[in-house]
This record gives sequence, structure tokens and C-alpha cells, in this order.
Amino acid sequence: MLLGICFQLARLVAVNKIDLKDCPELFRLLEDGEELADLLKLPPEHILIRWINYHLRKAGQERQISNLGKDL
Repeated sequence: MLLGICFQLARLVAVNKIDLKDCPELFRLLEDGEELADLLKLPPEHILIRWINYHLRKAGQERQISNLGKDL
């Protein structure tokens, strides 16, 4: 139970500060036909998932994640 609480706290801290001012490279996560405003409307958790998938693709991995739970 304590481990679950610690995981939830770490997750909140990780996604709390995802912002264009703090991370100006977020524009690289845009998909075809998407504008920056559309990306910034997404919840921070979805932006983090896109960031992970972006780096997986750059590393040549075919595997992609769809959530921050079981996929990690």
C-alpha cells in the first residue's frame, strides 16, 4: 500500500510541471496536422506518454506505450 502511494506521488510530481516554458522542445511531439495549442490542451500524463513514445521511436524501438501503468 505504501509503495502504491509513493508511486502515485512520484507520478503527480512528474506530470505537474510539463509546460512549454519549462520544456521548449515539446513542439517535437506534434503529430501530423496538429498545432501546438492542440498539444498543450492534452493532460500532462498524455504529453508524457507522447514524450516516451517519441524517444522509443528515436531509439529504433517498435514498442509503444499507451499508459503509465502496466506498459512501463
